[in-house]
Amino acid sequence: MLKAVVAALALAALAPAGAQQTNASYARMVVIVPKPGQAEAFEKGYERHLQWHRGAKDTWTWYGWTFVLGNRINRFMDGTFGHAAVDFDAAVQPAADAADNNVNVVPYADFVSHGIYQRMDAMSTGEPLPDASPFLSMTTYHIRPGQEGAFEQAVASARGTAGRQTWYRLQAGGEAPQYVLMRAVPSFGAAATLGTPLTLSGLVDRVDNELLRYRPNLSYRP
Repeated sequence: MLKAVVAALALAALAPAGAQQTNASYARMVVIVPKPGQAEAFEKGYERHLQWHRGAKDTWTWYGWTFVLGNRINRFMDGTFGHAAVDFDAAVQPAADAADNNVNVVPYADFVSHGIYQRMDAMSTGEPLPDASPFLSMTTYHIRPGQEGAFEQAVASARGTAGRQTWYRLQAGGEAPQYVLMRAVPSFGAAATLGTPLTLSGLVDRVDNELLRYRPNLSYRP
């Protein structure tokens, strides 16, 4: 988890605040790269940092994954989901969290991205993801500027033919417009049959397909 000040800066770029205060649909996702030769030290340090969260009685769930397919292979991603935007101003003990993070994680890894996303329920089907499934398929759609509405409408109109899936829209902290499709995957082999839905020529500039392995030891559930 990045320092609380990063979250505060990202929040300044979010969409209008009116509906955000009661809409528990926001998420933070952070990508971390272990320093060369420090993968094991990073994992042990991250486990210690999660113990700090447990000791602080953090009420947020933090999921952790390792990228196993795609351009970010061997990188780590953590995320916390199902929040109102205002929640990000009330994280557990931000100063102490940052201090412990600096001791146990920062010496062994680099934080390379941190984004705030909103879950798009009108585009999604089934129970919201992510969960503790063994693998997570993450398909990132880079949309042509100005085509966000058309893209959202196209996805929503096709949702009746889709299985369980959850869409997120990047709100702050990265290249936009960007949407992320999450699908639970039971096994590595099952990922081979997923494919890329909705290429939508004319609306989409680029699609990135990645597979992440859930790391129970690098996750925190209160």
